[in-house]
Amino acid sequence: MSTVGYIVRDMTGTKQHGNFAEGTPSILDTTYTKDVSLNLSPSDVESYARRGSDLHITLANGEVLVLDSYYNTSATGGKNLFLSEEGNFIEVVLEDRAQGMLFASYEPLDLAGKWSAYDEMVFLDIDRIEPVIAPLVAAPLFGGLGAGAAGAAVVGGAAVIGGSGGGGGGGGGGSDTTPPTVDITAGTLSTGDLVNATVHSNNPVISGTGEAGATVSLEINGTTRTTTVAGDGSWSIAFDSSEILTGEYNTTITIVTTDASGNSTTTTDTLVVDTIAPAIGFDTVEGDDVINAFEASDGVMLTGTGEADASIQVTFQGQTQTTTVASNGTWSVGYAAASISSGTYGSTVSVTSTDAAGNSSTSTHSVQIDTETSVSISATQAGDNIINGVEQSAGVTVTGTAEAGATVVVALGTASHTVTADASGNWSSLFTSAEIPSGTYNATISADATDLAGNTARTSSTVAIDTSTYASIDGGRAGGDNIVNQAESQAGVTLTGNAEPGASVVVTVNGVSRSATVDSSGNWSALFESGAIASGEYGTTVSVTATDAAGNTYTTTAPLAVDTLADPTLKNVTFNDDNVDAIKILGDIDTYTVNTLDGSGTIGSPPATQSIEGSDTRFLFGTAIPDGTHLVVTGSDAAGNSASTLLILENGASNGTTIANSGLSQFDIEALDLGYSTDVTLTLNEADVKALSSNSDTLTIHGGDTDTDTVTLVNGVDTGVDQTIDGDIYSVYTIGSDGVTLMIEDDITVVI
Repeated sequence: MSTVGYIVRDMTGTKQHGNFAEGTPSILDTTYTKDVSLNLSPSDVESYARRGSDLHITLANGEVLVLDSYYNTSATGGKNLFLSEEGNFIEVVLEDRAQGMLFASYEPLDLAGKWSAYDEMVFLDIDRIEPVIAPLVAAPLFGGLGAGAAGAAVVGGAAVIGGSGGGGGGGGGGSDTTPPTVDITAGTLSTGDLVNATVHSNNPVISGTGEAGATVSLEINGTTRTTTVAGDGSWSIAFDSSEILTGEYNTTITIVTTDASGNSTTTTDTLVVDTIAPAIGFDTVEGDDVINAFEASDGVMLTGTGEADASIQVTFQGQTQTTTVASNGTWSVGYAAASISSGTYGSTVSVTSTDAAGNSSTSTHSVQIDTETSVSISATQAGDNIINGVEQSAGVTVTGTAEAGATVVVALGTASHTVTADASGNWSSLFTSAEIPSGTYNATISADATDLAGNTARTSSTVAIDTSTYASIDGGRAGGDNIVNQAESQAGVTLTGNAEPGASVVVTVNGVSRSATVDSSGNWSALFESGAIASGEYGTTVSVTATDAAGNTYTTTAPLAVDTLADPTLKNVTFNDDNVDAIKILGDIDTYTVNTLDGSGTIGSPPATQSIEGSDTRFLFGTAIPDGTHLVVTGSDAAGNSASTLLILENGASNGTTIANSGLSQFDIEALDLGYSTDVTLTLNEADVKALSSNSDTLTIHGGDTDTDTVTLVNGVDTGVDQTIDGDIYSVYTIGSDGVTLMIEDDITVVI
């Protein structure tokens, strides 16, 4: 491809000539140029176009010439463009438009026969050119040569001066007036090269070919380097990195080559600089830079931004993929689910971007992989995994664990609550009694957890609901008549009933409790041993409390009569002097007998008339009972009890004449009545009481309102308990460890 010659002149009149570089577009910097003459005819030009401050000239052969900064008039004012060929000189008048294609008109200028300022801008296209005018500059352009040599230099590469020259004025036949050629082969726009970051750091080099021995001066941004063309016609010039500014821009370079004869050629080209590494941007991965199990299951798309058309190399999870940044500045690569290992860990996305200039940059982005979570329900809800009635009434708190911060939906039966696991991963939810139906059944507890990454987990367990139990008491208690008599009390009383199998049963009678045994069918029985049920004649209640395995309790009651008293209580004694004529006994239901007991232990049956007086029973003796003879009154009741009361009728009596009397062994003495004698002194130990009251080991001692009687108890213990009998207060004492009990009226002095 041929090159186009040019002659340019600046505001000082200094001119340069040269050839456009090969290739298209070929650029000529005209920032400081006032006049431009191109070695072309109008027929060589296809079109003109304004592109910013540049003028683009498209030739008929397809070449494009660019007059860089032609419309930059700040230093020169308006510029002039001429076409010149074979001595013709034509001014190009362009349409005044800010952008786009321009209409051109041509105005030939007649320079023949007179001097013109444009004579030096004419291309003659002949073998020899004589100077047509004196040079615009006073001094010769090339030392040692005359004005003719200067005129030839102006014409430059468009004119070839050959032969020996003719005409007057002397010509110096055989001199070299041919400008040296210079070509660029590497390092500039015309050669397809540029300065990237790597080239810049290694000191950029521009090289080419030219006339052996010629000097080549290369100027870039005010810095000029000079070298000499080698014998093989090659040359190269290196610039220090500090002399080439970093960044992304184009700048004009100017090359002036001068041969040994002083001929010179000026050529321009463009240095393309791009040392800026391409930017890399990352989009948030999966919306939060956390990849959960669901997101990983269908693969993950990594996206970001970068320099359009730059290549992208993405490394993630040990796998590398490549792509190109789209024209809109975005990039994306996909990673299949198999590429993402399960677990909870951090991972790094590394991206290396390389732009068209060969600059590269690497950036990383951190993501969190979290494809797992967990949830559990405590194994022992309500302490034993059984919700009883009390627990149900108070409400039940279901507990468990999950990943800290996870949301947990907890369901018990048909009720559900949403809670959040605390920093330690613990969660709890209270279900009210209304949310837990009563009854005996198994309920399902489920927990669905969603962690902060969006992973889900589910678990469930079963809890037993048991909010009730039952108990019953068998009828026909205490020998079939629901009455505990003296013999039954002495032998021990067994009460029975039914409850839930496995339940514990506590039976209480008159404040005394016993634990029952329960068989596999739920039948229970409780033994109240001898003396456990207090003697007396009273009504009481059997209370049964059953507690099942779930902790539910149920209490039921049934009435029970206690009638262990058959020992008669004397209401009064009728004396005739010191003899006894009659006695009156409280009560008119029991059957009574009266016996006499003298000092020798002889037992008698005195004749007497028995009568009912109101609610009392009266015995009128046919013969008065003599002083010093004791009476034994025995009562038998409908409950089957039989007991006797010893009526002491001797003032100052002691053990020897009373409780030590051998005749007492024929009776079950349950009571001593001291109310009709004075100054009685008795000493009782455990054996004495057992001998007197063989059935119950219980002895009641009655006194009078003005008693001066004293009872000494050997190893006796005051229980601090009082009982009321027929309106009088009795203190309760015990002797020994075998259940001997005494109830002594408070009027009697007791020594222990």
